[in-house]
Amino acid sequence: MTELISSKPTLPDWSTYAAVAFGGLAGAAFAARRGFDVIGVLGLAIAQGMGGLLLASILLQTGTPEVLVDGRYLLLVTLAGLVGFFFAGLIARAVQSFVLLDALSLGLLCAVGTNLALRSGLGNVPAVFIGVMTAVGGLILRDILAGRAPEVLRPGIFIAFAALIGASLFVVLVDVGATRAFAQFATLIVVTALRFLSVRFHWATHEARDFSDRVWRVWGRDKQPDPLDPVTGQRDRLS
Repeated sequence: MTELISSKPTLPDWSTYAAVAFGGLAGAAFAARRGFDVIGVLGLAIAQGMGGLLLASILLQTGTPEVLVDGRYLLLVTLAGLVGFFFAGLIARAVQSFVLLDALSLGLLCAVGTNLALRSGLGNVPAVFIGVMTAVGGLILRDILAGRAPEVLRPGIFIAFAALIGASLFVVLVDVGATRAFAQFATLIVVTALRFLSVRFHWATHEARDFSDRVWRVWGRDKQPDPLDPVTGQRDRLS
């Protein structure tokens, strides 16, 4: 498996570091503004920054995750955590509701995860799945550690949906012969745009809608008993 992955096209190294940094900064600011102490802030920074990549390594069974082999990832996310701990208010004023940080991390991780899956020899559909899980895995872990239902799994502005569109776009571009770097850039732009537009125009996913009553009414209407014959008093058999 390692030889197979190393022989396939890769993405620039800076993109993975940037994804971890953006995710770690967003996770740290999220925790700091909710009253977590320094350990809690660092924990949520690591969860959001590295959680998706750890999940991708587990799903792809590629051995020890790269984010643990390369100590620079932990140093980077720790630095991001400290910045978020001491300057959470400044970050909040600089980027509205952390949407920018989340969007950049989401788009980069989406491309990185999808590319890892393709390099591992998976087909397009599994690659899209891995890309989405890499993008949202850290957000899910962050929310669980923060003691709340994962935002990704609740109705609201586009998160997982944006990642799904981005991963699908990456696969399509690679299939038509685009370079991996261009596919990543296009994925980043589309995912970031979807996140911002969903906030700006209040585009959101919705909770489940139950159509059982409607189906039951239609089915029940078809099952009404045959009418009585006015002469014989017996039910007519409609055919």
